[in-house]
Amino acid sequence: MRRKLVSMLAVSSALLPAGLISLPAGAAVAGSTFHACRSGSTLTHISVMPHSCAKGSIMVSGTFNKTKFTNANFSGANLTGAKMSGAILSGVRSGAIKGAASTLPAGWILSSGYLLGPTANLSNVNLTGVNMTSANLSAANLSNATLSSDVITGANFSHANFTGLTSISLVGRPSAVPAGWGVAAGYLVGPGATLSSADLTNANLTGLNLSGANLYGANLTRANFTGSNLSGVSMAMATLTGARFAGANLTGLISSYEIGRPASLPTSWHLMSGPFEGGLISYLVGPGARIGGAHLESLSFNGYDLTGIYLSGSHLAGTSFVGATVKNASLNSVSLGAATLDRANFSGTSFLQADFSGVSMAGANFTNANFNGARFLSVSGMDTANFTGATCPNGIRHGKPGASC
Repeated sequence: MRRKLVSMLAVSSALLPAGLISLPAGAAVAGSTFHACRSGSTLTHISVMPHSCAKGSIMVSGTFNKTKFTNANFSGANLTGAKMSGAILSGVRSGAIKGAASTLPAGWILSSGYLLGPTANLSNVNLTGVNMTSANLSAANLSNATLSSDVITGANFSHANFTGLTSISLVGRPSAVPAGWGVAAGYLVGPGATLSSADLTNANLTGLNLSGANLYGANLTRANFTGSNLSGVSMAMATLTGARFAGANLTGLISSYEIGRPASLPTSWHLMSGPFEGGLISYLVGPGARIGGAHLESLSFNGYDLTGIYLSGSHLAGTSFVGATVKNASLNSVSLGAATLDRANFSGTSFLQADFSGVSMAGANFTNANFNGARFLSVSGMDTANFTGATCPNGIRHGKPGASC
């Protein structure tokens, strides 16, 4: 019988990850053995107590200290008295863990039902109220996670994945954060951070990398963004009163319905307000701004640098661009009725399906611009405009037979 049992264990252990064996009843040593269910290569329902598994899953058992729990799911696990000092927990998910382990691998702690360690997978997890004091989360995955009212004093996030991270009311300061990130007013702030409706009043965000962050509806009153990277940030409906943006990178900034007036803006940037339904909509306008569909009728952009701006679908009737630089921009489907484009540089700009009715373009530079499908009606100054290399409204290149520009 003993030989038969040994043979059975050898066969079953050959089919399982390192450290997993099928143990006979009564063979467990308190706290050293786990029982789990396996579906594919993933372990779930991990417990110090024997239990059954759902149909389609395989029941497995093993010794904590000899098992690679890579990418295992410890959610709801019972770890009461578990001896795990030698376990490998790379990429593990967790939550609502019951009981306290007797030992854990170096660098790991159990807090509020979560296993927190250097390579923990906490993506998409709501970590409200978790005590992370001195936790080592140096390479943890916190993408799209929510941290609310957590204690982060001394926590090490040095190389953690914070993509899409949402945070609020954090307590304390971590010992390390990823490059470009920081802590301000109880928020973790950095590239791709979700900070919609955040209250960053008086926050010091100088020199931080906030590229791609979501600041929709945020209160930025008197916040300091001097020298910060705000490229690709969504800042619609934000309160900008007294905010400082001098030297900041605003390329690709999305704005509309801004509230208040900032104390400073980068060179070539302006707060512009256009009429809409009896009121005004304010936008941040400058090189590389993304304000498609903007209502900016009858305003003056004379002499402005709007290189690379995205204005497609915007309402620009009666607007003046005299002497402006609007190179390599997107003005597809814009309404430019009666606008003045004299001496402006629109080289490389796309005007697909744009309406130029009544426009003046004397001396304008449209080198390599694309007017395919645009409407030219009662346009003045065409004879002095430069259309070299441009695609005309009828799709024919300027200078070719039949070209309409």
